[in-house]
Amino acid sequence: MRYWRRGVWVGAALGTGALMAVTVWNRSLEGVGPLLSVLGFLVSLAGLLHTTVRPAVALSPAEQLDRSADALADAVRAQWLAEWRLRRLQDPEPLAVRWAPAQPWLSDLDGAIGWPARDTERPDLSGLLADITQIFGYVPSRRLTVLGPPGSGKTVLAVRFTLDLLEHRGAGDPVPFLLQASSWQPDQQDLRQWMVERLVAGHPALATVGPSGGVLAAELVSCGRVLPVVDGLDELGGQLRTRAVFRLNTELDAGDPLFLTCRSDVYADVVEAGDVLTSAAVVELQPLGFEEAAGYLIRTARPVRGPAGARATAWDPVLEHVRRHPGEAAACCLRQVLELPLMVAMARAVYGESGADPAELLSRRALAEPAAMEQHLLDAFVPASFRTSARWDGDEAMRRLRFLARHLERRGTRDLAWWELHTALPGPLRPLAPLLLLGAVTEIICLAVWLSGQGAESPVVAAAVLTGLCAGYAALARENAGLRRTLLLSVAYVIPLAAIVGATRPLVRDPFYDVPFAGMHELLGRLTVGALYGVAVAAGLGVIGVTTAPAPATMPFPVLRTWRHRRWVWKAAAGIFVAIPAVLITELVIYPVSAPTLLTVAAVSAALGAFAVRGEGATAVEAGGPSRRRYGPGRAGRLGRALVRGVGVGLPAGAVLGLAFALVEGGTAAGRAEARDDLPFRAAVHRPADGGRYVVADDGTRYGLRPDGTAYIRWARPLEGDVIGGCSYYGGEPAFVPLSALSADHPCADATRRASVTAAMEVTAGTAATSAVRVRLPDGRLVATDGVEDRMDEAEWRWIARQDPGQLMRSAVSFGLAGGLGLGVVAGFAAGLHRWLGAPVDTSRTPSPLASLRTDRDTALIRGFLITLVAWLCNLFVAMLPMGAAVATVVVIPMGLVTVALSAWGRLLTARLWCCSTGRLPWRLMAFLAEAHERGVLRQAGAVYQFRHARLQERLASGEGADGR
Repeated sequence: MRYWRRGVWVGAALGTGALMAVTVWNRSLEGVGPLLSVLGFLVSLAGLLHTTVRPAVALSPAEQLDRSADALADAVRAQWLAEWRLRRLQDPEPLAVRWAPAQPWLSDLDGAIGWPARDTERPDLSGLLADITQIFGYVPSRRLTVLGPPGSGKTVLAVRFTLDLLEHRGAGDPVPFLLQASSWQPDQQDLRQWMVERLVAGHPALATVGPSGGVLAAELVSCGRVLPVVDGLDELGGQLRTRAVFRLNTELDAGDPLFLTCRSDVYADVVEAGDVLTSAAVVELQPLGFEEAAGYLIRTARPVRGPAGARATAWDPVLEHVRRHPGEAAACCLRQVLELPLMVAMARAVYGESGADPAELLSRRALAEPAAMEQHLLDAFVPASFRTSARWDGDEAMRRLRFLARHLERRGTRDLAWWELHTALPGPLRPLAPLLLLGAVTEIICLAVWLSGQGAESPVVAAAVLTGLCAGYAALARENAGLRRTLLLSVAYVIPLAAIVGATRPLVRDPFYDVPFAGMHELLGRLTVGALYGVAVAAGLGVIGVTTAPAPATMPFPVLRTWRHRRWVWKAAAGIFVAIPAVLITELVIYPVSAPTLLTVAAVSAALGAFAVRGEGATAVEAGGPSRRRYGPGRAGRLGRALVRGVGVGLPAGAVLGLAFALVEGGTAAGRAEARDDLPFRAAVHRPADGGRYVVADDGTRYGLRPDGTAYIRWARPLEGDVIGGCSYYGGEPAFVPLSALSADHPCADATRRASVTAAMEVTAGTAATSAVRVRLPDGRLVATDGVEDRMDEAEWRWIARQDPGQLMRSAVSFGLAGGLGLGVVAGFAAGLHRWLGAPVDTSRTPSPLASLRTDRDTALIRGFLITLVAWLCNLFVAMLPMGAAVATVVVIPMGLVTVALSAWGRLLTARLWCCSTGRLPWRLMAFLAEAHERGVLRQAGAVYQFRHARLQERLASGEGADGR
């Protein structure tokens, strides 16, 4: 393998040297341009193979799963340790949360749990926070349900259980994974499917292919390597809770462990409406004692100078008043509120660390009820948390977080995923916002060009393409749409457009562009073809698999994610990626265009592209230590499978679309041709001996049809010119040049083989390979000509270029199949690259929301660049392809840029543009979320954020403040 790689690079170097030698010898680049393109492609391919083809270390499937489970355990432990510290649960120590066995009717039978028959041999399930794993180990079935009122510490207990279990985890033990029950739809998802979905959402690298060929997360779950820690069963709807317990009971096998939390009253309703959790012991959290809460608040409060220099806090007089006057309504209310660990934590943040006076809790009449006091603490928590922020004040942070909380409440979830923020857009904008933004920018450029006096048709074409693209994408790009649905909808869109083309196209053959829509009415043709082009691009996106709900992707090139100079590499790549299409579009729209104009366009577009990937901050991309090498199937094998799958989907899709277009367009045009008259006007029909027919106009011009259906014109006035032979301009074949066209600058003016001819000759249509028209010489030869078409009017040209129904149908089928298959191959190849570049490979890294955002951005840019590269490489060989296939390769060119816009990162950019410009979110969104996380308002669960507590999210979403805010 080493010598093979060296040979590739040596060969590339020798080839480059040979081309340079040829260039120096000829003192010109003429003739070596195609060779340079081919050599560049081969060198790029060699580099890609060098990167992808790497030897893999052979490990058994069990060993690979062990490594993956260990990596997941490290990632989960690092994540929740960071959350534990951010909540300051270790500063100075966690609250003394206690629990006791719940009422017996809420748990399963003793025999089902595995308790011994004698009560004296049964362990006591009462305990403190530090005893949770020990209590879990006492339960023979290894299933435990923890109940408690809202804010009693159930989530903190679940986190402590996860951390303690990971700390004492042995080889082969399952990895505890914390799952928010609110993200489960038990009426639609089974338990394992949900677990896999949440594993992949929190750790996108687990979406890679596992040792058995399936998704790695699914293999970990199916092999029992994941212990579900389900938090917040009460956050599901009434019927969904009962359904969730039913699924847990029926889908968990005997011996499968489970840790579940739920509110006490909700779990009682679930048991009454359905059943208990099979084989599960049940414990219930107990209220905090007043002295425990008071001691914690005093230990964590800011010290102040007391009498005689003694240490005191702002809480001392408040707590002393409660002790001396236990019967007062305000004192009773405060005692009741401080029974909940959540409210104790809120009181610490609002008063103990901010310097505010907690005496208002006893003096304000509006806080005389426990519910009002709890709402006051929740309302004051965010401003108190942001009191020292240099970027956002408390009121601004409150507005932003209220918008996010309402957004999550509308969606019925606790997960604040950056790739789902586009759902905050107004309904019609959600799926199409990136395309509309891209189209708006393109339309502005086209309008600017039109106002400058060039490209008057470009705004119309751009609007038509945008309409077709949006209409096709809205219907085609749906999650799990399936190939059949995609094809049916594509055909439904293509049929009316093809019928319009067939009904309005000229029934003649264009000698230069053998496409059905050549010669259509200018405005109608541009609208129809533009819409058809947009639908074709949308169909290509459907083949590639670009959906309206993209998930973050991970590149299979760890070096591009960890290299310290990667930021500048991505800036340069983005600049080049944006500049190349901008220059090409400028050349197409403005002709001729000056070099300074092109340089200006390239510089401006490159700067915009580089600015777009400037990053979201300076935090580390990923935590969890250095990356580990991936074991198992190599990247080259996955690339091959992805390409085969992509082409396997693209070919039938392209063939179906091309055939549908051909049959509808060709059938419509053939029907029109069948209904027209055989001859251009009504007159006496002459039938010569050769079997043809013709009519004679008033000026003596003959319009005729030969026996094979070829139309011709024979003017009454003779043509005068020279028959020239051996001229390279006509490929060395004889050609007739009228005297009017035979000027001194004619390419064949110096030809020696020539003969003068003056005669009435037949004129018929030519081909792109010969000339626009041909003439039949007096000796019967049919030769090319140049300049005769200048004598013809529109009616005469339409007569000689007419096609019969069979020719129209054959032309349509040829164009449709060639275009469909070409589109299928190129789009299929692009789909393979798209899938391959979205395959995560590194399972040992702990993604943060910012890390997954930056990785998805990098992946989107690489995807778009390679798809554009594939399209342009195919365009290098356009001259060798049929016209339909050549047009199909042009369809794929914008897909690279469109896939970037429709990626998760591209959708976030669009959502930020909308939400930030309307004041709903700050422009530095990820920095704001990161600071909210650092200040304890949000918590991180893998690649998503969540509010610290469900009650905090619900209170912020309500938009009401006890203090009038």
